[in-house]
Amino acid sequence: MNDFRNGSPWLVRQSRGPVRMRMLCLPYAGGNARVFHRWSEALTGVEIVAVEAPGKGGRALEKPAANIDDYCKALMEELAPVLAGPEPFWLFGHSNGAIIAFELCCRLQAMGAPMPRQLLLSACGAPWAREPRRYSTLDDEAFKALLRDFAGTPPEVLANDALLDLLLPGLRSDFAIGDFYDCGWPALRVATHVFFGEEDAIPDDQLKAWQRRITPEVTYEAMQGGHFYIHDRRDALLASIARRLAVGMATSPAVLAI
Repeated sequence: MNDFRNGSPWLVRQSRGPVRMRMLCLPYAGGNARVFHRWSEALTGVEIVAVEAPGKGGRALEKPAANIDDYCKALMEELAPVLAGPEPFWLFGHSNGAIIAFELCCRLQAMGAPMPRQLLLSACGAPWAREPRRYSTLDDEAFKALLRDFAGTPPEVLANDALLDLLLPGLRSDFAIGDFYDCGWPALRVATHVFFGEEDAIPDDQLKAWQRRITPEVTYEAMQGGHFYIHDRRDALLASIARRLAVGMATSPAVLAI
């Protein structure tokens, strides 16, 4: 398996075997490219292109993007040579990453650029269907308490005040994307599949609300577990993704089997 940046600080690319397709992967709030580490071992022939945004992971000391517009503009510049290749591609985003994946897709459509074979949204309700929230504007203590409640930040980070203070700007930047997202694009025309955790707290009406701005009809799939089934049920998620990629390539699922 190869795992490399290939000159772009934004993109960590990994693959096993000859590349036949690509999948751009966007992590949850506070996550980095390591969320998708070793995914290519389960998806032979798929190049995983994992996003490492400023303020995250190996770029923790860099200033994070001020808003989703700056984030997407910078990311699309880095993606241009990747998406220009002949191989088909998919977009996957988990939680906050799903909002960014949706926004990227809207921008590609507006540009008349090549579109993904499928948009895979994970653990995220449509942001236009939920109650207004302003998590990113909480004071430090309230924001840290929120991180503990969400259980997505490693305990060792939560226990290290100095490290947590270092990471707070990047975390706030991520949460601000969800807090202030306002979709101004026409309806998105792309095949879309939504994963959700059976024990997650996302209301059904928020999950179904993706259908308001996406055609054709959105499909849905329940995963065992809560919001972080991306880790807790990793193998099951990758097996499902493998089947979807295989169908998209009109090949046997056995080619991409776990």
